[in-house]
Amino acid sequence: MADEKKTSSKPEKEAKADKSKAKKKSKKNPFKSIASFFKSVKAEGKKVVWANAKDVARNTVIVLIVVFIVGICIYGVDTLLSLGMKGIKNLAEDVKATTSVSEQGEATTAAALEEATEADTEAETEATTEAAE
Repeated sequence: MADEKKTSSKPEKEAKADKSKAKKKSKKNPFKSIASFFKSVKAEGKKVVWANAKDVARNTVIVLIVVFIVGICIYGVDTLLSLGMKGIKNLAEDVKATTSVSEQGEATTAAALEEATEADTEAETEATTEAAE
């Protein structure tokens, strides 16, 4: 049994040595990693399927038409909102003007009523004076 223990310890030592070598190998040269990356990029670039000129032209026209339609829609919504805001502003100014006219009208009406009352009083006074004569 003693012989078995000695033989089993040698593979364990070798396994530990392999692990330490693996750790040392895991530290790669960064320039090799960068070169490997660009090689992979080049390989993937070769796999790309490029569209032909006819497809590109057709897709370009479709995009331009959609952009034009969306632009018209945005312009229409903007115009409607601008008109709505102007309408609200004009309505607010009309209400303010009406209120001012009402206040002025009430003041004018009050002044006219006072004048009419004074005129009636004077007329009554004159009528009474003439009747007394």
